Amino acid sequence: MNLLSHKKIVIISMLFTLVLFAVVMFVVNPAIDGKNGLDVIAMQLAFSKEVGEKIVVSWDVTVFYKWIVFDYFYAFAYGLFFASLISWLEKKKGVAYSVFPYIAVAAALFDWMENSLELWFLHDPAAFSSTLFFLHSCLAALKWLALPVVLGRIVHLYRHR
Repeated sequence: MNLLSHKKIVIISMLFTLVLFAVVMFVVNPAIDGKNGLDVIAMQLAFSKEVGEKIVVSWDVTVFYKWIVFDYFYAFAYGLFFASLISWLEKKKGVAYSVFPYIAVAAALFDWMENSLELWFLHDPAAFSSTLFFLHSCLAALKWLALPVVLGRIVHLYRHR
């Protein structure tokens, strides 16, 4: 992860992350669910195919297909940003490189897998496997659990002398 520990990578990836966060959370997700975008997160963590089907029944699936690419870019951006920020902070503070940048990358990969399963699910919800839907929610949960771990590491490094 020494390759990522450059300030320019941190700054550029932070800018992309902030822009894509705004696009995904305030444009894409609300366009998909026709409300405030929270149903997109609710579907990620539904764990039950039947609950997922009830959530997506009111969605504009064509909007999902059209805009999901932004969520893939967003996952890449935040994975790169968090991994590079941790690597840069560890280098700057003289702390041994850790597993935490890899956790940030893993969160992004979980997000990509989750998105891919959502694409498959929305193609034909009735035919989609309940087991795969459960796996999809497990991947989303792992992503959501990894992010506070990464943020905790960043806070810890900022406070480290």
